[in-house]
Amino acid sequence: MRVLFVDDERRVLVGLERMLFGLNRDWEILLADSGEAALAEFDRGPIDVVVTDMRMPGMDGAELLKRVQQKSPSTLRMLLSGHTETQAAMRALNIAQQFLSKPCEPQLLVDTIEGAVALRKLLADPAIGEVVGRMKRLPAAPHVFAKLNQALQDPNCDARQIGAILAEDPAMTAKVLHMANSAFFPSTGRAVTDLKTAVSRIGSTMIRNLVLAAEVFGQEAGGVDVEVLQRQALLTSLIAARVAAGRPDADQAGIAGLLANVGRLLPQPEGDAAQRFGHAELGAYLLGVWGLPMAIVEAVAHHRQPQRASQREFGLAGVVHVAAALATDDAVDLDYIERVRMADRLDDWRDKAGRIRESSSD
Repeated sequence: MRVLFVDDERRVLVGLERMLFGLNRDWEILLADSGEAALAEFDRGPIDVVVTDMRMPGMDGAELLKRVQQKSPSTLRMLLSGHTETQAAMRALNIAQQFLSKPCEPQLLVDTIEGAVALRKLLADPAIGEVVGRMKRLPAAPHVFAKLNQALQDPNCDARQIGAILAEDPAMTAKVLHMANSAFFPSTGRAVTDLKTAVSRIGSTMIRNLVLAAEVFGQEAGGVDVEVLQRQALLTSLIAARVAAGRPDADQAGIAGLLANVGRLLPQPEGDAAQRFGHAELGAYLLGVWGLPMAIVEAVAHHRQPQRASQREFGLAGVVHVAAALATDDAVDLDYIERVRMADRLDDWRDKAGRIRESSSD
């Protein structure tokens, strides 16, 4: 495996090379001290993984990964960023497939890289493709959500623009307004009858997530009660957003929570295949087909067993695991929660989840 590390500080690169050499991994290590030098390495041969620092003069890490995505889409893209670089790292949320905090422990770096590669191999399992291939028609990609998500990247996006996008699909607008009036959201005593009011009441990001729920779970699926599935998805999304509050990936947590059980819309594996993967991996495969960010794909793939995720800290898969369990009264993996040092937060998360569930059933 060829792994490229990019940092403008040469001493950091030398330290990385020395550290990885000591771990005896079967990797070919490549080093570049600028974005331009990193891109030049791609002209010399394929690269499996690129790990770049965020803050660099000239081309920063976010811009480099954007160009890598265009130049070599199959390369896994990882970003290293410090706590003071949160705003800058936000630009890379839909480009970087993994985020690592600086300073990063050597074993965590190795585990993250190997975990991401393992996920790619898992989703390339021919048996998953065979199960999905049995469907006459795959669930359609959420196109309105994609348009809305792109619009919301603009800080000047307002309710009028959101309304214009949804106006292309009146049935979608009706579904979103119906959910905005549901018990999931606190009532002001007046029914929400227009999108501008809906945006003011629950926010543009939640409107986008409601669109996603309506698109994904509004499709027919044999043998599945999609209304129940949609309700669980919204609960999980709301709880995931609370669990991840204050984190830079809180927005992605809400989306990943919403899509955690999307694999239940697909035929379930049988025989030997059922021993290797289940609805979580099937859902991740579908999200990969739809082109969603790798961080969301991984969180969905591993939310049933978060210890398998590439992040050894409390990452997105852990957030979704907790949220999905609390949304449906399933057991939380206490061994995992202890290992990632989040056991002291569990009671608070349970209280918040309980309040969300109680308000949604009124």
